[in-house]
Amino acid sequence: MMFRRRICVAAALMMMPAAVQADDLAAEPGIEGRHIAERLFATMDRAGRGTVDMGEVQGFGASVFAGMDYDGDDRVTYREFAGWDPGFAAVAAEQGRADAHVTASKIVFAFWDRDGDDEIALREMRFAMTADFRRADLDQNALLTETEFIRAFPVIVAMRAAIRPDL
Repeated sequence: MMFRRRICVAAALMMMPAAVQADDLAAEPGIEGRHIAERLFATMDRAGRGTVDMGEVQGFGASVFAGMDYDGDDRVTYREFAGWDPGFAAVAAEQGRADAHVTASKIVFAFWDRDGDDEIALREMRFAMTADFRRADLDQNALLTETEFIRAFPVIVAMRAAIRPDL
């Protein structure tokens, strides 16, 4: 079991895009958050089809959960949750929006912590990924396009809004 956890953590870390670097950023304000979302989508869409299904989102969520669960107790605290970030926190800090990012991350954590025990269990993460997928699937075809993911996947919307609230 410990060997499997290490593989999951390693896979999650390998799949994660690097934090956005200053020279990667376009001149358009707020585009940085979009670039992070695009990279996350590409990580899920390994086949390059331009869409992801529920299974791909669930698989990504399980890898992310393993990456967040630093102590390996199958529960993610807010501290663990906040410590895992694909780059939104750095961009928010660069934009002077670090406080807004923390608020957004606490809101997402609270939504995902369905039983309110201040920890996210894997089953809660699975439920959250399913609910977020369904909410973002605007045309209800059981596939998310990159546009649906960026514009409607709740955690992406929250993180991008923290960086640039006028989006």
